[in-house]
Amino acid sequence: MKKLVTVFAFLLLGKLAVIAAEPNVLGVWLVGDKDYKIELYKTATGELEGKVVWMKEPNGKDGKPRLDVDNPDDKLKSQPVLGLKTVKKFKWNEAEGQYMDGTVYKKGKTYCGKIKLNADGTLNLRGFLCSASFIGKSDTWTRVK
Repeated sequence: MKKLVTVFAFLLLGKLAVIAAEPNVLGVWLVGDKDYKIELYKTATGELEGKVVWMKEPNGKDGKPRLDVDNPDDKLKSQPVLGLKTVKKFKWNEAEGQYMDGTVYKKGKTYCGKIKLNADGTLNLRGFLCSASFIGKSDTWTRVK
């Protein structure tokens, strides 16, 4: 009986070691192209979301703030890009060790996505067509603060 308890304890500890703890990804991140900074934060319901907090070129050629002119909803085309929520409703998936089931908005298009903290402290964001996860693009973000 003692051997059985010992074996069970080792198996349980091994299982717990494999389960990935939710990493701290909250804060401001510089996107791969280095033209935007996104602040990631948790909502009241615990979902990970993010908004544009800095832009390399915040104003258009007319000197006015850049607007979300590519938005498919005509009512939203006049909203400023600065402050725009672009990362929505990501949930931590312990088994996968990453945030999943959220969406990423970029230039009028909404994609499904996955977010994972890399060992080097960078963030990997994979956006893809919701109907075909193999069609997409990955981007590496660097923590600013």
